[in-house]
Amino acid sequence: MALEADRFVGYVLGTEPEKAGIENHPLASWVITRPFTDLVAWLFTGTAPSAMAGAARGIGRRGPVATAPSLLPDERAHFFDHLKVAAERADTDRVDGMLLRRQAHYVASFDDTAETADWLTVMQRAEEHRMSRVGEWTPSWAVVRSGAHSLARLGDREGLQHFIRVHLADEVCEVANLNYWAYWLGEVGEPQLADTFMIELKPDVWRGTELLRHLIGKLDSANPYLDVVVHTLWALVMLRPSTLDAQRADTLRDAAIRTLDEAIASPQSQRELEAVIYALRMIHRG
Repeated sequence: MALEADRFVGYVLGTEPEKAGIENHPLASWVITRPFTDLVAWLFTGTAPSAMAGAARGIGRRGPVATAPSLLPDERAHFFDHLKVAAERADTDRVDGMLLRRQAHYVASFDDTAETADWLTVMQRAEEHRMSRVGEWTPSWAVVRSGAHSLARLGDREGLQHFIRVHLADEVCEVANLNYWAYWLGEVGEPQLADTFMIELKPDVWRGTELLRHLIGKLDSANPYLDVVVHTLWALVMLRPSTLDAQRADTLRDAAIRTLDEAIASPQSQRELEAVIYALRMIHRG
């Protein structure tokens, strides 16, 4: 995965924004995963991917070394300019164009400047307008989903709460959300080339145990994605109660109670946490 991340960064830095096209753009050719995303984010956030933290501690080096990879200011500016132009030029009617826009929006959110936040807000409004039928899954739904996550990362939690209320209102979209999470976390082994996998994939091809473990670990009031974490946990428990053995159920119940006590989650999330706690009692009663 490190090789793919290096190639992507090299492509972006080596390609002028106006010359970036759908035909050969890395973000238009496959659905990126968490390991890839964490490696790219490392350049801008300084947070090492969790998979590399142990390895980094085990390597002894002499003399001062950088704690994280980084780009020069002009390289950083070029990187985000490239993503913005590529997203704006992507075909709004093609599946690969929507994939490019969606992923460019998300990666661009690693730039925490006000300029990028404003750009993402404008792009999200345009994406919402393009959705012809509220609540129905389309590749455009996936673009709006990522845009809501991107804005939440930059501090706008209301947009993500709106997405959950409006665009996760039917079973098809619920399953699409779960399929995406499972793929992003590595429970779906085959690389996916288009966002349509979200509705084509049968949920029984992934176990859900890694997804459950990850979501429980993200029940944190400081997490900008808290509301979607809660909603996805609720949907997973309702769809796949078999993932909950006694130990996982206890861990989830404790985390859910703690999150409720912190009173940071939205009213909908609080109701969903209460539903999860009740479901756990029913699943493991007696």
